[in-house]
Amino acid sequence: MDRPIVIVGGGVAGVSAAEALRDAGYEGRIVLLSDEAVAPYDRPPLSKDVLRADEIPANVWLRDEAFYRAKGIELVLGAKAASIDAPGHCVALSDGRRIDYDQLLLATGSRARALDMFPPGGTPHVHYLRTLADAQALRREMAELGGTGHLLVVGAGIIGLEVSAAARAAGFRVSVIEPGARPLGRSASLILSAFLTRAHELNGVDIRCGIQLSRVDARDGGYRVTLSDDSTLDVNLVLVGIGAVPNIELARDAGIETRPEGILVDGQGRTSAPDIFAAGEVAFHFNERTGGHRREETWQHAADHGTHVARCMIGLCEHPYAAMMSYWTDQYDFSVLVFGNPHGTSEVVRGDCATGSFSIFHLNQSAICGVTTVNAAREMRKSRPLVMKGAVVPGEVIADPAADPYQYG
Repeated sequence: MDRPIVIVGGGVAGVSAAEALRDAGYEGRIVLLSDEAVAPYDRPPLSKDVLRADEIPANVWLRDEAFYRAKGIELVLGAKAASIDAPGHCVALSDGRRIDYDQLLLATGSRARALDMFPPGGTPHVHYLRTLADAQALRREMAELGGTGHLLVVGAGIIGLEVSAAARAAGFRVSVIEPGARPLGRSASLILSAFLTRAHELNGVDIRCGIQLSRVDARDGGYRVTLSDDSTLDVNLVLVGIGAVPNIELARDAGIETRPEGILVDGQGRTSAPDIFAAGEVAFHFNERTGGHRREETWQHAADHGTHVARCMIGLCEHPYAAMMSYWTDQYDFSVLVFGNPHGTSEVVRGDCATGSFSIFHLNQSAICGVTTVNAAREMRKSRPLVMKGAVVPGEVIADPAADPYQYG
């Protein structure tokens, strides 16, 4: 009768779920397992604040020790879940311990996708950025070089561009190669992609799209890389940011239904095994708003989905998950917010991109399906109802700074 709810994973999905259980009045035991030896931390600062500071910034920690004590959350660190006995309701840890559970939440997240052309992460001069230890290792090598080196970033996604901005601020020469046609091809609109590309170029970043690696040769103090256009770069550091892979192995080996995209769950986070749920990046979840299954890698989704699934676990929520996609990124002096679908059939800009403060309205046919703002947080707050409603606003009204498109919400 004293079997707890066990949460596997100390990221934002797991911590949000534990907090939501307590806030909803759940009085039973909660055990939160993290395979890392440090307290649960936030990932967005890893590509920014951690790279700029000699000490770990305070904003890295998701919660302080007092939070876990006050909430009665049993935090077990350095505890890697090795296997699940689903019929027996038991989790075995790699150190031999076994924990019986009443319900189990898998919030195991993702790991960085590896690039075979380079040695594994942790090898001198080669870095991935997924954990606090990863960020600290990159920071140490950057400090050792004193800002005089050449950093190669493989992949022009959010992580790659944020690290590029931090490295340029530290004085590094930075080259970015991207096999796709443009940076942020999956996550941003054409207008935002062009704006941020220009911002990086003005700050001295060499961005090359439609380019791949063809050869990598180790050399003293780094690598010589040959690109698909036959050009070469001599670099001291490499940051690989080519996406993430969901950590489905624990669930898959327990006989739980998985897909390459993640652990298959319904709108309440239920897996194919009784009393086992999944939340956050590892979940290939059903979203009622989009009418299908999807996997998201954003901070806001992990927080929202962890909270939603936790409430479903204790019977306080029966409706399917239906949150809108959203994310943010900070690069140089630009704070970017994205809400909804940034890939509409057309786009309308409100404001002037040249000023560095503007909004992009993404339209699906004539309905607003998403909004992106740059240094315009107030405009985002006003725009969100338009996205939620799928409001139809004439393009000329959106573009006219004297008009009020927000009345349509």
